[in-house]
Amino acid sequence: MRSILAEARKQRAFREAWIGALLAVLFLTLFLSMDSADLGSQDSWYLIQQDIHRYVGVLTAFLLVIGLSRLMCYETEQKTAGLIGTAVYGPSSTWKSKTGLSILYCAAVVVALGTATLGIQSAQIGFQNALTPVYDCVYFENVPLSNISFCILQYVFLFLGALYFVGFILLVGAVTKRTAFTISLCGGSYLMLLCYQFFVDDLMQSSSAHICMVIEPICAFLFRFSFCGFMQLESYRWTATLGWTGQWENVWKPVAFVLAAIVTEFAILKIIWRRRAKT
Repeated sequence: MRSILAEARKQRAFREAWIGALLAVLFLTLFLSMDSADLGSQDSWYLIQQDIHRYVGVLTAFLLVIGLSRLMCYETEQKTAGLIGTAVYGPSSTWKSKTGLSILYCAAVVVALGTATLGIQSAQIGFQNALTPVYDCVYFENVPLSNISFCILQYVFLFLGALYFVGFILLVGAVTKRTAFTISLCGGSYLMLLCYQFFVDDLMQSSSAHICMVIEPICAFLFRFSFCGFMQLESYRWTATLGWTGQWENVWKPVAFVLAAIVTEFAILKIIWRRRAKT
């Protein structure tokens, strides 16, 4: 735990992270104030379900990129990388501390955003119909859960997708050893996938050009298995065509995939870290 706190103190000196957190709070306040006007209707819980799809997933990705991009680059940029190898268990202890901090940070971000959005919006409608079964859902045909339970489960799904993204951020940082490049590549990758989801996909499907017909299935496949697809909850509805309403009994398939992807990312990260520590 002490080593994790030591890593946290390194990140605390990263001023850009504090600025990013402040911007996230301002954006969250703005979105919550905008949503408050729509709550109170019969579709209130349906609107609350869409928070991740509309802005929580994006805010989570923003905070992860700002907060973790420096984690694997700090020693190289501060010229202290050689000190790690002077201790017997230096490389392994440092790797455990960095991965432990990244998981705790990811959990803290999701819990904070989930508590703010779900707690405040549910309180605004007085938790009315919180324990009634889900009536309408954009992702699945039938959900055998109550409204509040399904919303909480959505944030669990978001946490898994966020860990998937965390693995990608740490891998890029371990390879590049440059904070600015890590932020640009990871943030740009998420933004490109987000643009595909909201803009490019509709343009491709409506276009009759042959090139669009060829590229669209490839782009849809990449988005489905990307960290953005899981953080936006789109990839959890396991269907033949992405965007169709999924079957609840198949939800274990994407969960199994994202868990396997997370384990694979951190295993590769450990191999890269060990090789870098030896050189």
